Amino acid sequence: LVGSEVFDTHAYAASKGAIVTLTRAMAVAYAGEGIRVNVICPGLIDTPMSERARSDVETMVRLRDLQPLTGEPGRPEDVASAAVYLASAPFVTGAVLTVDGGWTAR
Repeated sequence: LVGSEVFDTHAYAASKGAIVTLTRAMAVAYAGEGIRVNVICPGLIDTPMSERARSDVETMVRLRDLQPLTGEPGRPEDVASAAVYLASAPFVTGAVLTVDGGWTAR
């Protein structure tokens, strides 16, 4: 959800924007059928996919500056908690739930 000089990947950023727009369009299209469509936008999460970033000292120092809540990568459980919330919230559709420790709030 945010451009970053740390993770310089234009195509990746474009795909994330497309997912947000697609989520909102699908939420409207399927609401009449009782289908809810939401998206979780995680920040850097401690998973195998983020191993390269987590192993780079310069990247992790920059993360501490960018991510105000803890300065550390999120845990998979943080994303799972967001998914449980969305699954249990019957009046929520078209939501973009950011789970990034405050990175995009800066």
